Amino acid sequence: LPAGSAEGYETAESLVTSAAKRGTWVMLKNCHLCTDWLRETFVKKVQSLGQTTHPDLRIFITSEISSNLPTGLLRLCDLILAEAPTGVRASMTRFFSSISRARSENSVRNRLYLLLAWTHAVIQERLRYVPSGWSEKYEFTEADALHALDVIDSLIKDMGGEKAVLDPEKLPWDAIRSTLRKGVFGGRITHTDDQTVLDQLVNSLFVPEAFNLNFKLVPQLSESPVLPEGSSREDCENWILSLPAHTPPTWVGLDSDAESELAARQVESIKMKIKKISEKVDHDM
Repeated sequence: LPAGSAEGYETAESLVTSAAKRGTWVMLKNCHLCTDWLRETFVKKVQSLGQTTHPDLRIFITSEISSNLPTGLLRLCDLILAEAPTGVRASMTRFFSSISRARSENSVRNRLYLLLAWTHAVIQERLRYVPSGWSEKYEFTEADALHALDVIDSLIKDMGGEKAVLDPEKLPWDAIRSTLRKGVFGGRITHTDDQTVLDQLVNSLFVPEAFNLNFKLVPQLSESPVLPEGSSREDCENWILSLPAHTPPTWVGLDSDAESELAARQVESIKMKIKKISEKVDHDM
């Protein structure tokens, strides 16, 4: 059950009450979006479960890491921390799996969704290379990309609906680029240089030429990945699966030696942690 709306809260409480009696399982997804409800209502609900609660009751909660998750809830839970796979392919796969089948019946929209998936994946992948990817570890999340989906659909609807957008030349390109640069992704950026990187990324992708054959996603690369010829959901998913599991740093606009620099920073980080632990052990002794 995805949380985040008033109806979702009521349904969640109802399902937990029913599961407590019947001994069934309930999963609440994306609970980082409703931490106030968790703190004010859900924790009290769980704490109120008494001896009549069925022993087979299980409640699973999924959430992104958030400092707003209530401590009371964390103390009641067995925690499992899973790090999502890195790389453009993994990110795009996660993103596309969140798009419903009903939403992906129009090939023009699908092309835009694929561009958005690539944009979001590049933004996320560059976070691995901070401070060379971005100046700081901005809190870009899957929610940003999902919001961008709604923005694109809304802008297309404002242009007159499906019939008016069959021609890629008539898409509201300026509005899409501006909203993604300033509102959706740009709203998290605080450094001018990072904003320039984002502007260049969005401006190079959201153009009418993206509907041409062999459109390059990384224009400066001679061997750049190119978009698939078709834009059905199956075409998009198969193309994503064809990408390599490991993303070359040049695909996200970085130098080819960025990977070795990242490895060196990770080694230094491990050394520092070992040093701190050793100093603490020596102090305690």
